[in-house]
Amino acid sequence: MAEKSAHVVVLGAGFGGLTFCKHLKTPAVRITLVDRTNHHLFQPLLYQVATAGLSAPDIAQPVRSIVADYPNLTVLMEEVLQIDLRGKTVLLSNGPLHYDYLVMAL
Repeated sequence: MAEKSAHVVVLGAGFGGLTFCKHLKTPAVRITLVDRTNHHLFQPLLYQVATAGLSAPDIAQPVRSIVADYPNLTVLMEEVLQIDLRGKTVLLSNGPLHYDYLVMAL
């Protein structure tokens, strides 16, 4: 019988969350990346967009395109409402999400 893969839930698709996901490249782990927005924004360059030095796509990229090469990774655009550490459950706006390991990269 095949062993069940561990489920890691990562909250936050900023630099910390994305870097964690990119470095955990093992098929033995399922990863669910949860963020309220569908894009990764490099905020230090916002002033250049405001002054027309850069266009918005130069500093914002869709999260799904960043992690497209990771077949064991799922991206959810959800809001976290509550975390139950004892029950290993994250309550999202669309319902509960169970995990084995939780990474908070907010």
